[in-house]
Amino acid sequence: MEHFWKSYNAFPTLLEANNRFTNRKQVFFDLTKLLSRYGNAFGVCLVHTHCGLLEGEIMLEKDDISQPVSVSEAGRYYAERWLPSGVPYEFTSRPTETPPEALFNEFKAMTQDAGVLGLYHVGREAVTRVEWTEGRKNMVRDIKDEDWHLSPVETAWNLGRGDPVTMVCVLLCATATTESGGYYLSK
Repeated sequence: MEHFWKSYNAFPTLLEANNRFTNRKQVFFDLTKLLSRYGNAFGVCLVHTHCGLLEGEIMLEKDDISQPVSVSEAGRYYAERWLPSGVPYEFTSRPTETPPEALFNEFKAMTQDAGVLGLYHVGREAVTRVEWTEGRKNMVRDIKDEDWHLSPVETAWNLGRGDPVTMVCVLLCATATTESGGYYLSK
């Protein structure tokens, strides 16, 4: 992971990744079958970045806040999101499972045209969550009805449940940002 931060910083922005992901209906149809063979323990995520990492940092989620943390100060952490190659790119303080190599191989073959999809550990989520950025922190909470007017971008899908959307990100114009550059969502 010596040069991990450089790779992470090369990820597309949220809107770039969203615009590259076309043919969703067919991709989801194909991936639903694949992921069900692995017990729907993993979902599909849109690989993107909200902020850059500095040398020696990883993106680590703890208590609904994901932020850059120095590897030397991170404590115990687990991979939570993976590129199709099997390389983890975001981490959590909660124990997770790693997808089997066979899943990565099939997933990569099925999603290579999109170029912006990865896998994530489904874990605990049961409702759709909303993510927003404040500085270098990504904050997450359960989505509220009033959040939908912000036109959030879908970023994670658990294809093993009825409504597959499990994560959305909010991007807002400058008039809706705070002085620190983030947007306030009522918690």
